[in-house]
Amino acid sequence: AVDRAFLGRSRRFPREHARATPDRPFFLYHATHAVHLPSFAAGPFRGTSAAGPHGDFLRELDHVVGELLRTLDDLGVAKDTLVVLTSDNGPETTAVVHMRGDYGHDPARPWRGMKRDGWEGGHRVPFVVRWPGKVKAGTTCDQLVCGTDLAATLAAVVGTPLPDAAAEDSFDLLPALLGRDAGPVRPFLIAQGFGGGRTLSVRKGNWKY
Repeated sequence: AVDRAFLGRSRRFPREHARATPDRPFFLYHATHAVHLPSFAAGPFRGTSAAGPHGDFLRELDHVVGELLRTLDDLGVAKDTLVVLTSDNGPETTAVVHMRGDYGHDPARPWRGMKRDGWEGGHRVPFVVRWPGKVKAGTTCDQLVCGTDLAATLAAVVGTPLPDAAAEDSFDLLPALLGRDAGPVRPFLIAQGFGGGRTLSVRKGNWKY
């Protein structure tokens, strides 16, 4: 129910914006409950995945993303809107155990580890971008990316300089998104696991310490 409430508000916001200030850009941050544990998909999605409660929850997440994209299409602003879909960490331990054991699916594959680990499965997450006419569809990029980089990147998109004391750890990914061969955007990446071992890693290129 909470995801449907969030979705309703997030669909209403760009509609109201389009009516009131159609010539101004807008920013929408939509955080879902799906697929955070516990896995309680809404009624219409229960039993639809053949992969148990968590699989059903994934189906609901797909629906939420689809409805948000459809809203942009309906408003005629999809071609001018940068959409970023990402996550804050790798798959939760219990979800991995049940999906592996009960349904033969490994949410972290091919990476080692899961949430709280310093291994790739703990912090290497999807970062999917759609920006028609700007980001070429179907392309991939091997740049190091961190969630903090969204601040500098979005500031560059709208042409607004960041204050000196803001987002010091943020790097502008716009050249990489636009396919410009400008070399590494981010010189290194620090990843913090938060399990019992309090793992910390520093990555540069293909090397991690």
